[in-house]
Amino acid sequence: MSLVNKLNEFLANQQVFYVKLHNLHWYVVGPSFFTLHAKFEELYDESAAIVDDVAERILALGGSPVASVKKASEIATIKELCDEKISGDDSVKTLIEDVKFFNNLSKEIRSLAGEEGDGVTEDQFNNYVGAYEKLLWMLEAYLCK
Repeated sequence: MSLVNKLNEFLANQQVFYVKLHNLHWYVVGPSFFTLHAKFEELYDESAAIVDDVAERILALGGSPVASVKKASEIATIKELCDEKISGDDSVKTLIEDVKFFNNLSKEIRSLAGEEGDGVTEDQFNNYVGAYEKLLWMLEAYLCK
C-alpha cells in the first residue's frame, strides 16, 4: 500500500474518531462526568488538529485527502458509538481500544515513511506515537482503582 493511501486510511479513521469523541463527550455519565467531559473535549480538539495536519501532509505529497463523511465511513475501520449514555469506565475502555489502534497504525506509517525516505512524515508520526503512548498510559492508569 502506498504511503498516501495509508495516510488516507489514518485520516478516515481519525475523522470517525473525532465524531466518536464528541459522542463520548455528550453521553458520558457517572461520578467521573466532569473529569471525562472536559478530557473528551480536549481530545476532540487535538483530533481536529491531527485531521488537518494529516490532510495537509497528503496534499504536500501530491495526494488527495479523504474529505467527505461518506468516503471516510467507507474507509474507516474503527467503530462509531450509538447515541446513548455510557459510563465513565466503559468510555475509557472504548477509548483505550482506539488509542491502541492509532498507535499501531502510526508506527506502521512511520516505518513506511522511513522506507520511502520521507523524514517529514516519519517525524510527524513519530510524534503521534509518543502522544498515543502517553495517552494510553494515562487512560490505563485511570482505570486502575
